[in-house]
Amino acid sequence: MPFTHDRRTHVGVRLAAACLFALLGTSACAKTLVLVDAEPTASATPPSSSVPNTGLQLVGGTAAEHGLTGDGGTPVGAIPQPQPAKWVQLAVASSDAVGAYLTDVNGSTLYRSDHDAPNVSSCADACALVFPPVTIREGGKVYLSPGVDPSAVGAIQRPDGTIQLTIGGRPVYRHTGDTRPGDMRGRGADDAWYPIAPTGAKATPH
Repeated sequence: MPFTHDRRTHVGVRLAAACLFALLGTSACAKTLVLVDAEPTASATPPSSSVPNTGLQLVGGTAAEHGLTGDGGTPVGAIPQPQPAKWVQLAVASSDAVGAYLTDVNGSTLYRSDHDAPNVSSCADACALVFPPVTIREGGKVYLSPGVDPSAVGAIQRPDGTIQLTIGGRPVYRHTGDTRPGDMRGRGADDAWYPIAPTGAKATPH
């Protein structure tokens, strides 16, 4: 059953001055996402260089290019995910059916839901067993392959406290029926679920 969460959290972006983030396969200059309250009070402390870095880091290039192996804790298909991933990789794939769409480190298709509002997930409980949210540990790194715009990447905090990635403000999911790269068994489910484009829109052919 969908949930509502009145006190929502989104991501504020903090960049080092004069630091231009480019996808050059290097982590010399990384973009840091710091979780901030969506509706800060007057006493809230805004993100600044004095705030400890507990957010996510966006790093240009694949995980393998940075010496990592494995999947970082991102499972395939219906394999359970007991805890958020240590790191996540986002890449762009393309098909005649949907055009450009995002995939994870396993090549699995990533999805968005029309039931969600910007920066708000409506998928929990039974829904999340079919479309698990793409979650990552606090302070984790998100590796961005060429074609993934770092300015589109964000995150929200779910009611259970886990951090879920967003693209263009749209919460991101995978589908437990997808077991191989290119699978899109979640496409069109409930007339609401579609592969997510690099912009956060529905992936559509051009």
